[in-house]
Amino acid sequence: MLLFIGAALAICVVIVGAYVLEKYLRGTLNPQEPKHPKMRVGDEVGFTLATVKGVVTQLKDAHKEAQEKLLAAERRADEQARKFELLAREIDYGLMIFDARGFLAFSNPLVRKLLAVDTWARRRYGEIFQDFPALSQLIGECFEAGTETRERSVDFQGPDGRTSRVEVSVLLTRDSVGALEIVACMFRELPAPHA
Repeated sequence: MLLFIGAALAICVVIVGAYVLEKYLRGTLNPQEPKHPKMRVGDEVGFTLATVKGVVTQLKDAHKEAQEKLLAAERRADEQARKFELLAREIDYGLMIFDARGFLAFSNPLVRKLLAVDTWARRRYGEIFQDFPALSQLIGECFEAGTETRERSVDFQGPDGRTSRVEVSVLLTRDSVGALEIVACMFRELPAPHA
């Protein structure tokens, strides 16, 4: 019986020894296998806080960079608008620009002189040209159907009762997806019609 117990013990020692040797060799021969260190609860909280702080810092940096790009883009847009306005004041045509909803976005001084209309208030084209149905119709067709008009003569009666003639071009621009962006109207004074 002692012999049997001794043999069983020897077999157990050999099995445990083989297991320990196999674990040791696996650890030294395969260093790529991840070893999971034991973390305490305090370590997990610290790790989570450090990760959150890192993400918040990255988000703040990205936000700051986006703000700087936005400010630079706004400065460029303001500069372009200023240059456009300077040029528009110097051209020999009256110019009115309506936004996509039909509201007056810009007009130069010459158009106020040619048409004798109030362009200072932000109004729609139908309100501005309510006394000039031919002009209102041309602009409306451009908004509704995309119909552009080039160099069409239009007669209208001014507030002083005198009949005037202007050459009108109504043009539109579209954005990158094809939606109407603006409608530009250019006016040039023509000689008065003979009675």
